[in-house]
Amino acid sequence: MNTIPSLPQPPRLPGITWRAADAADAPALHRFLLAIDVADDRHWTGSLAETEQMFQDGDSDPPTDTLMAFTPDGEVIAYAWVFTPGRGERKWRSFLRGSVHPAHRGRGLGSFVLSWGEARGRQVLAERPGDKPRLLRTFCQDSEQDRKALFARHGFQPIRYFYEMSRDLQQPIAPALLPDSLRLRPWTAAHDEGAYTAFNDAFLDHWGFDPVSREAWELWYTGNPGFRRDLSFVVLDGSQVVGLSLNLVELELNARSGRNEAWIGDLAVRRPWRKRGLATALLNHSMRAFAAAGLDYATLGVDTENPTGALGVYERVGFTPRKRTIAYGKYVDGVTPEVAGEARVAFPA
Repeated sequence: MNTIPSLPQPPRLPGITWRAADAADAPALHRFLLAIDVADDRHWTGSLAETEQMFQDGDSDPPTDTLMAFTPDGEVIAYAWVFTPGRGERKWRSFLRGSVHPAHRGRGLGSFVLSWGEARGRQVLAERPGDKPRLLRTFCQDSEQDRKALFARHGFQPIRYFYEMSRDLQQPIAPALLPDSLRLRPWTAAHDEGAYTAFNDAFLDHWGFDPVSREAWELWYTGNPGFRRDLSFVVLDGSQVVGLSLNLVELELNARSGRNEAWIGDLAVRRPWRKRGLATALLNHSMRAFAAAGLDYATLGVDTENPTGALGVYERVGFTPRKRTIAYGKYVDGVTPEVAGEARVAFPA
């Protein structure tokens, strides 16, 4: 293991206070993230309730894993936040979040918060047991040229690409067809346990996936403020959940973006039931429900190298790419992506 780095000291700026975040800072952090969304045209930030949930995430300890810069009136101008999942099936990973308020860019703060996040991520990864590869992860939209250049200067490489795809619900939607032995049903609370099990099973062969803990499931999935149980669906084989579409409507985000849309948050089919039309049926049924609820668009995110061919499924039912996101990575301790079994992939034109 390499020498564990010490955390870099924040720059001295007139009137600016640097400290760890606590739950009382959620409203200021939320305002900050909204300003970033406007400046970078990304529309990632949901409701204040979702920002408050960040402080409940068991993958991070805010007193040690965050650093924020505050103005005298309590507004955030920069932040770094490190999340390190407690379970790593194939590798240990630290996810680095950080940004700088548009009014305070060009002062070297972006480089500092990334350096601080990397140092803290390395510290946490050094505490993880065993000899599994250790990876620092971050991300940005491919339109954010300044952030891409920053990542490159700090030695991060693109390792995966994702599309945000959208579908106009005014266009014809095919019926949801399933084999006679299977049933498509609305997602009720009685399906939560089966859906949790099916979700973890279905995503085991997906890139970068580690099983989601029950606490994370209840916080970020069924506990997401945008989760619409009435617009989400499961496929049953007998009483067993074998497929699911966990769907969201972010009302505040819709109001800010001007798009009346629902999200296919997670679409999952367990391996023995694949290639039988379950994903297509779930998509079509979800879109029909969205349209009936008065929504105009369906939106989703997809790994462009998804091993199950999800990109092709989405394209066949009418989804088209709208934005692209890049996952960046840096392995620590001299491990290369090839050694870790995660070579850089080519971005499709």
